[in-house]
Amino acid sequence: MKKVSVLVVFSVMALVTACYKEISFDEKPYIEFKDLRKEIRLDQTDGSKKDSVILTIKFQDGDGDLGLNEAEKAVAVETQDFNYIVRIFRQKNGVFQEVNQEVPYSGFFPRLKSDGKKGPIEGTLDYSLVYFQNFVPKKDSLKYQITIKDRAGNISNTVESKVIILNEF
Repeated sequence: MKKVSVLVVFSVMALVTACYKEISFDEKPYIEFKDLRKEIRLDQTDGSKKDSVILTIKFQDGDGDLGLNEAEKAVAVETQDFNYIVRIFRQKNGVFQEVNQEVPYSGFFPRLKSDGKKGPIEGTLDYSLVYFQNFVPKKDSLKYQITIKDRAGNISNTVESKVIILNEF
């Protein structure tokens, strides 16, 4: 009976390991648009309304070198070498036109692998943008194009969000 149970255990283990396929992604990040949502909030200082827009993307990266630590971010801030790149488009007369941004809406996200080991990584990233309603036209229609960059400088594909309406109320 022991021989049979040991044989079954080894057979199951062999089957499980034979079916296991190591995850492999390209070293160039790949992203997909997942979600776009808006939350209306009150400013703590003056009580004015603001729209908080949250962009969510799915990502995959083969070597896991996504995100920056604080030292890397400090250098990147100086050169505006963003790792989360956002382009904003506003609808005017039924046509979307890129918004000339005096202050960039692009930014930074932290390292996503804390162990420092090279290897595949996937997940989701949320990125928030805040618009004070006093400075946004009523029923402003926007959409976003998003790209991310890894520490090696590899730039992902570009994804586009759905349309969102700001300052509705």
